[in-house]
Amino acid sequence: MRPTVKMLLAAVLVLVGATGAAAQAAGNWQTFHGQVQSVQGNQLTVKADDGRVVNVDMSQVSQSVQGAMTPNLTVKVTGFPGATSDRFTARFVEQDQSQPSAGVATTSNGVVNRILPLVPQFVGSQEFQSRAAAFKNDRAAARQFVSQLYRGFLDREPNDQERQYWTRQLVSNRDINGTVKSFLTSPEYTAKNKNEQQVITDLYKAVIGRTPTADEVRNWQQQLAQK
Repeated sequence: MRPTVKMLLAAVLVLVGATGAAAQAAGNWQTFHGQVQSVQGNQLTVKADDGRVVNVDMSQVSQSVQGAMTPNLTVKVTGFPGATSDRFTARFVEQDQSQPSAGVATTSNGVVNRILPLVPQFVGSQEFQSRAAAFKNDRAAARQFVSQLYRGFLDREPNDQERQYWTRQLVSNRDINGTVKSFLTSPEYTAKNKNEQQVITDLYKAVIGRTPTADEVRNWQQQLAQK
C-alpha cells in the first residue's frame, strides 16, 4: 500500500473514532427499536423499525445480556450513535416484552409479568414515597436509588455510565414505575430464572431497600393468586 493511501486510511479511522468518542462525551444518548438479525460474540445486527440494518457493539453491555440475545428477538437498544447511521455502541439492551422470545427465559418472563402489576403498589407505598420525593432535586438520592436497583435486581453495582443514565432519567422525568419495570423485564434479570417468591423478595430489596419478612412475601403471593 502506498504511503499516501496509508495516511488517508489512518486519518479516516481516527476521524471515525473521534466522532464516536465525541458523541459519548457529549452525552448524546439515543434509543432505537428493532429486531435482532444475528449475534456474533459482542456484535449484534439489528433491523431497526425505520428499515436500517444497524451493527451494534455490545462490548459495554453485561455478559448476561449478551448471552440472552437471539435472532428474531425484538429489542430496545440505548447508547451512542457511531460515525455512520449503521453503527451504534450499546450501553443497554432490553427485550420488548410485548413480543417475548422463547429463547430468553420464558418461564421467568411469565413470573415477572405476573408481578409487574405490583410495582405501582410498591412505588406508591408510604415506606417508599418519602424517599422518592427527593429524586427531583437531589441527584445524590437518585444515584443512591439507582445503585440500590442494581444491587436488588442484578446483584451487582452499576458502572459509571449506567448510574449516570438512570440517575438522569429519574431526575428529569421521575418515572419510577417505568424505571423499576425496565429492570424487572431486562434480559439480565429474566435470565436469572427466578421464582415468584424470589422476584417479590428482589422487589423489596431493589425498591424498598430491605429484605421482606416471610409474612410479607406470603401476603403478596396470596394477592397474586386471587387475580
